[in-house]
Amino acid sequence: GIPQEELPHIFERFYRVDRSRARNEKGGAGLGLSIAHWIIRNHGGRIEVASQMGVGTTFSVWLPQNDDARSLKEPTQAGLEETPIA
Repeated sequence: GIPQEELPHIFERFYRVDRSRARNEKGGAGLGLSIAHWIIRNHGGRIEVASQMGVGTTFSVWLPQNDDARSLKEPTQAGLEETPIA
């Protein structure tokens, strides 16, 4: 899991939760979640994260089904379909 104090920052560019890891040891540049967040928001969706230390982390993504993403101010069940991807 990700520590609660780290969660507000995980979508920032170049932010890495575990800075002690070298990039070649399963660590990255800190861009993946930032890019995912940007893409999802620009398609009118949202991404949420739930994390518990020692248990794991779950990311949930909602995207509008229709082409008019700008009409989606607050996600509703009618305009969104939940499909687990992992």
